[in-house]
Amino acid sequence: MLEIVLSVLGALGGGALIIGGFAHWLGNLWAKRLIQEEKAKLDLDIESHKVKLRKSEFLFEKEYEAVSEFVAFLRSILPRHSYPNMDWYEACDHIAHDFGEIEHKINAYLATHGAVLPDEVVDLLVIAMGIAGETQFEITSREVPSSANQAANTLYEKLHEAEQKLLEKLQGQVST
Repeated sequence: MLEIVLSVLGALGGGALIIGGFAHWLGNLWAKRLIQEEKAKLDLDIESHKVKLRKSEFLFEKEYEAVSEFVAFLRSILPRHSYPNMDWYEACDHIAHDFGEIEHKINAYLATHGAVLPDEVVDLLVIAMGIAGETQFEITSREVPSSANQAANTLYEKLHEAEQKLLEKLQGQVST
């Protein structure tokens, strides 16, 4: 009788050992598959983030170029100090004489960089371009009418405001 019990236990133990081994093998197989699936998902996420980073770097580079060019443009429209005691009113007279050229330069700048400029900056530039375009016809001699001088001041204020907004946006991106 003891032999029967031992043989039954041996048979059951051997089966349990086989089932346990199979369960262990199957568990390892599933775990490897799950790990591979998760790794594949993470690899896709990493590639997606790399693409987003490259796009962000490209956009930042274009925005940096736009801001740099605008700063240079704004400096270029300011008249040089032509004589001692030259004041802002006289500087605005010089700006007013260049309205046609300024209108052209703003238009060219918008055509080149308009896609990366914030809407509020585009609006300021369009206003400035309108001021230059409309007021240029008031100047018919060396003498600048006071309305054209005031328009030159307003034009410069709009351009300066646009510059400030561009620099704030650019500096905000650098810190993030």
